[in-house]
Amino acid sequence: MQERNQELVNKYYARGIASSEKGELELAIEDYTQAIELNPEFAEAYYQRGLAYAKKGEFDKAIEDYTTAIDLKSDYADAYYRRSKVWLHLGETEKAKADMQTASNIGINSSTALDETLRNYARAWKVLGNS
Repeated sequence: MQERNQELVNKYYARGIASSEKGELELAIEDYTQAIELNPEFAEAYYQRGLAYAKKGEFDKAIEDYTTAIDLKSDYADAYYRRSKVWLHLGETEKAKADMQTASNIGINSSTALDETLRNYARAWKVLGNS
C-alpha cells in the first residue's frame, strides 16, 4: 500500500475510534468503512466497525464484520470473544460457546483487552495530534 493511502487509512481508523468513544457510532462506522475501502485487509477496522454495529444493535452486521476480521487474522481472540457475545445475545449458545472456547484457546484475557484499548488510544492520539 502506498504511504499516502496508509496515512489516510490511519486517519480514518483513528477518527473512527475517537467518534466511537464519543458515542458517535454512525460517524465511526463511516470512518471504519473508509479505512476498509482503502485497505480491505485491515482486520482491526472490521473489528472496530463490528463493535460499533453491536452497540447500535445491528447484530447481523456485527457478526459479519467480526467474521471478516477472523478470516483476515485467524488468531484474533478479541474478535472471537466479541462474536461470542453477539451469538449469545442472539440465542445461538452453541456458536457462542465455540467462539468463546476458541478465544480462550488463543489466549484472550483482561490484559489483552486493555492492551488493545491502549494501542487504539495511542494510535488515535498520534494521528489526530499530527493532523
